[in-house]
Amino acid sequence: MRKLDSSVPHRLGRRTSFIPPLEGKPASWAEVIDAAADTARRAALAESLIATTLTADAEGHPVVGTADTAALKRLTPDQLFAVRRPVSHKGMKNYVSRAAVPSEQHEARAVWCESFNELSHLRDLLLTVLPTQVTTQPLRLEWVLASGVRSHVPDFLVRCADGRTILVDVTTSSKLDDPRLRAILQLTGATAEAVGWDYQVRTELPPQRVRNLNFLHASRHDTRQDRPSGARQLRQARGTVDVQRASVLLGGGAQGYLRLWDLVSNGLVHVPLDSAIDLDSSVATVGPTGGAVWLHAF
Repeated sequence: MRKLDSSVPHRLGRRTSFIPPLEGKPASWAEVIDAAADTARRAALAESLIATTLTADAEGHPVVGTADTAALKRLTPDQLFAVRRPVSHKGMKNYVSRAAVPSEQHEARAVWCESFNELSHLRDLLLTVLPTQVTTQPLRLEWVLASGVRSHVPDFLVRCADGRTILVDVTTSSKLDDPRLRAILQLTGATAEAVGWDYQVRTELPPQRVRNLNFLHASRHDTRQDRPSGARQLRQARGTVDVQRASVLLGGGAQGYLRLWDLVSNGLVHVPLDSAIDLDSSVATVGPTGGAVWLHAF
């Protein structure tokens, strides 16, 4: 392991990498695609994987290291720094941003999203999975084949309250037609399975869901309400509860709506995310729905 010079400047128009360049020549795509399509070879590559990571030493300074699948099982998102920082330049098409995410080791942390698509999915995960730890661009996965090496930096690593860890890649549906990307995603999925992580490949969210997520994310206010009591009040209400009735049960007026959006945005109650939220939208205490269109198995 070696210490990182964390003062590396952000170079205009280029990603800033915080880990050394990949060593060795790139493996041929033909071999990568063939290996990914073969269950036994895919599993063998996953088991022999080496990951390059960025963790902290005893003084909190970033340190570059490597980990095999056994070591990855012991790592959590809170222990990992992003291995790269996204590109930023005038006229770029991607929407690069920072987002606040939960942490168990720290009060909170800020992470990079490399596109608006990523930001939308991160907000979706914050609302639907309710993670306790999140990091983005968490590590570089490296697979050694006969013709060379191939690597991949997944987008998110998420730790859930129930102990599950989810590795996430965000892309677009059109890119999934590329057999090279599909092969990399298959190898990543096999690697996640070998480590004991769940794996999700996510494509574009429906536009209405994105609008709802943005609205609800902006509603994550501390209203000083007793959130568990508010959620219990809605759960114990008789009959159907819609947005208007829920706001009345929570105090009425603008404050009632503010309390409702606060409960929804913190995952304590739920409204339909794929359709427009209106006064007669149902309010439920079961988990949110959706995902069949934009979650893909690999």
